[in-house]
Amino acid sequence: MKKHNLLYIITLIFSSLVISCSGDVEPIDPAIQIPNPNNGGGNNGGGTSTGDYWPMAVNNSWIFVKDGVNQPPMKIISTESINNSTHYKYDNFVGMSTEGQAFEGNIWTKKSSGNYYVRQQATIPSVPGMPSITISPIEIIILKDFLAVNQTWTQNFTQTTTIEGIPPVQTQVNIVGKILEKDVTVTVNNVSYENVIKVELIQNTQGQTLTNYYWFAKNIGLIKYVNIAMGQTLDHDLVSYTVN
Repeated sequence: MKKHNLLYIITLIFSSLVISCSGDVEPIDPAIQIPNPNNGGGNNGGGTSTGDYWPMAVNNSWIFVKDGVNQPPMKIISTESINNSTHYKYDNFVGMSTEGQAFEGNIWTKKSSGNYYVRQQATIPSVPGMPSITISPIEIIILKDFLAVNQTWTQNFTQTTTIEGIPPVQTQVNIVGKILEKDVTVTVNNVSYENVIKVELIQNTQGQTLTNYYWFAKNIGLIKYVNIAMGQTLDHDLVSYTVN
């Protein structure tokens, strides 16, 4: 069976969507479906921020290395008002770009009362032998900078994916975030970063688990990201950054 990797969209959990086809279309793998934000819950209120762990301004950029190869800059290219909140749009996210791919996708971030969000949406147009697929916008909490070590938050979603020609696919998704370390010093690519928060984010979907780890340095942003899913581990380390 030939596999076409049409979409790698990264969220506070950085889920990937894999479409397989061989003349007919199979449902999206339930382990990697993307949740609908409209049913979120679980101590998701904000608090008093303890600093800026993801500086958001147009032209801020971060370059990561993966498997010894520098990735394209993760750069903020514009701002948009969405639901009366300022969101910051990226041209790619942790080295993964939508340019030249067979889909239309956008990724934004925002900060509100110490909560840091990643918002994403995607549409895969129809091509011969494959229907169009629409994934509604989602917004996931990736960090709560005011929480203490071992404190957690949860989000529960009913994800809906619309595939042309068949009924919408709905999947229950549970996300648990946890602060693992705070105000620590971490060395990445021989550079020491102070005032770092380490976050664990675990997504459970129909018995499948996707685990992500994030390290955020105060006044710098994301310095390291590890994704563990489907038997593979992806490690991204910060090489350089520009923060205005």
